[in-house]
Amino acid sequence: MARLVSSLSIALVLVSCAAAHASAGEPSIENWPRFRGPNGSGVSSSTGLPGAIDAETNLLWKMEPGKGSSSPIVVDGRVYLTSYEGDERFVQCLKVSTGELLWKQTVRKVRDETASNPNSPATCTPVTDGTNVVAFFPDAGLFCYSTDGVEKWRTEVGPFHSMHGISGSPILVDDLVVLLLDQLRGSRISAYSLATGRLAWDVPRIDGLTSAYSTPSVSPVGFAPSLIVTSGPEEFCGYLASNGKKVWSVPGVSNAPIISPIVSGKQVFLCEPVRTSNTPFSMLASMDENKDGKYSFKEVERSIPMFRLLQRIDGDHGNGDGIVEESEWNKAFGGYLNKGGLVAVDLPGADTPKEPAVRWTYRKSVPSIAMPLVLEDVLYFVQDGGIVTSVDPASGEIFRRGRLTQGGKNFYSSPVAADGKLFLLDTQGRLTVVKADREWEELSTTSLGEPCYATPAIYRGKLLVRTSKTLRCFGKK
Repeated sequence: MARLVSSLSIALVLVSCAAAHASAGEPSIENWPRFRGPNGSGVSSSTGLPGAIDAETNLLWKMEPGKGSSSPIVVDGRVYLTSYEGDERFVQCLKVSTGELLWKQTVRKVRDETASNPNSPATCTPVTDGTNVVAFFPDAGLFCYSTDGVEKWRTEVGPFHSMHGISGSPILVDDLVVLLLDQLRGSRISAYSLATGRLAWDVPRIDGLTSAYSTPSVSPVGFAPSLIVTSGPEEFCGYLASNGKKVWSVPGVSNAPIISPIVSGKQVFLCEPVRTSNTPFSMLASMDENKDGKYSFKEVERSIPMFRLLQRIDGDHGNGDGIVEESEWNKAFGGYLNKGGLVAVDLPGADTPKEPAVRWTYRKSVPSIAMPLVLEDVLYFVQDGGIVTSVDPASGEIFRRGRLTQGGKNFYSSPVAADGKLFLLDTQGRLTVVKADREWEELSTTSLGEPCYATPAIYRGKLLVRTSKTLRCFGKK
């Protein structure tokens, strides 16, 4: 149920169309209004970013935002991000030029929700149209504030039955706030009125074996009516933003995606590693208390993700006896085999067939968390270990594949790009700048000295990087 805080403030809400479309409250194309910037592309029109970044010469300011792995967003000179401490959840606004705190709102969690590390109560990135700031905490609800920090409404959402915790971020489409809530049970995509917080429509989705964790994207500018495009268990789908009707789907291209669909022109790119063998049953060996080679709910109950997974397998692929055997496990995960890869899909339009069509699929090693991006007709992605690949988005041809000089650990932070440069961050906080080109080349690398799971934001020559304890703003002094 939505609770209105001020009828006057609601009346002043402007219709927004964030992500792929222009908005009255979002005049600058350099704004970074949602997770991974404009329509989740990871690409900014900003110029003047430094090619070599280090704390001594390029650090403009830094501050401690609190715990959380949500990414910063920036619109009209203001930075918005979320954090948490204990049972409290925070939405804060900073001045991008100085890092000065302009306002901070606090809400409290209303229930416990599972969140496997590094997922946390503050993983979901906020979204803004320059007039409204919307934040989502899975254990507290959906909240809307003015850009001056006045609460406009709050809406109860949940509870959830996810394996590792809800982590997809809200997006704005036309006059709606959209949440993609893929779970082990009760999966759905929901839209709420940006003006009031009331539920506009709610559509069930396929429940995945291990859930899914991505954020939706929006059809390109010029596509009418607006479509929400989602990657999820078993299929890639398009929904009408106006009423949630599913108008098409591409089956068999995904299992449990974390990476969001990347919209580039009339193409969409999906990315998830191809599974060529079953997840080994032996991964549960440490939980087999009686050493009988089977796993009861009782044996795994201390692990919420494993408990929920075994419940799902026993209910849908087993005999319902509260015990999962290897044959039941293999039957469940057998449905995952040979799906995924880096998949290029042509969207349907006025001059194309009415159904989307897969143009090409690259089935070799691809990332599972760090999203690809497309910049000036080249698609780039980075994998664990610091392997960078450049690809022809039209054909899937590999231009170059190589390892960064310093390598890298895991990559949870997604690459971002502007000014002919790519910015890459691994989980140890190593920041590498790469010249964007088919035959890309490394420009600089530096260690920030803290783990990093959030994706950077770019705004008017500035790069904002959130690590485990610090938010830093880099730029030319």
